[in-house]
Amino acid sequence: MSITAHVEIDRVCKAIFQAIFERRLEPNTRLIENELAKALSSSRANVRQALLVLEQRNLVQIIPNKGAVIAEPSQQDAAEVFAARLCLEAKILDIVIEKVKAKDLKQLRAHLKKEKQAREEQQRHTLIYLTGKFHLLLAEIAANQVFIDFLNQLIARSSLILEKYEIQGKNNCADEDHSKLVQLIASGDRKKALALLTNHLESIEQNLNFKPSIKPDDLQDVFASMNLS
Repeated sequence: MSITAHVEIDRVCKAIFQAIFERRLEPNTRLIENELAKALSSSRANVRQALLVLEQRNLVQIIPNKGAVIAEPSQQDAAEVFAARLCLEAKILDIVIEKVKAKDLKQLRAHLKKEKQAREEQQRHTLIYLTGKFHLLLAEIAANQVFIDFLNQLIARSSLILEKYEIQGKNNCADEDHSKLVQLIASGDRKKALALLTNHLESIEQNLNFKPSIKPDDLQDVFASMNLS
């Protein structure tokens, strides 16, 4: 496989991953190769390879004689994903409190302003992206690439869980939690910061109703509305 093909497959992977991360694609949505190729200006061959990569990441399921669909998480998947996130993010938080610098706090506070603006302007997908990105920013401050990669995948899987099981009209990411967490990181209060993070993640999980609400999405519309630059 040529370098050009690898680059193109990676681009398609990232586009579909972003759509999942931002909750633009619901679980069990069919991923028809022709439609994806058209929506992403790619080839069926590259789309097929990208879907195989995403299947390995538990974000896509390829069903014989049917094709690819967005993975549909179970209640057990939800429990395991949030348990893994709590373990991982507690360790990340511990490292962040130990090594955080003024420039890091400045970056986190700037990010909180973006969250606030997206919330006030009711930009749903932007807010979903930003609230997930907040957790990744902490991993970036911890400066452990394995943590970053693993958490990125866990947050994407969390998006599928929330898209399937979220109580309609319920805000699963409390408005003040991220702001309070930054304050506790700045003050170095490890115990309260960990308690807040734990409550934050457990509250999200506890607010799931495990009743699927699935409707098909038009792939052309999904990717046309995204900023993939």
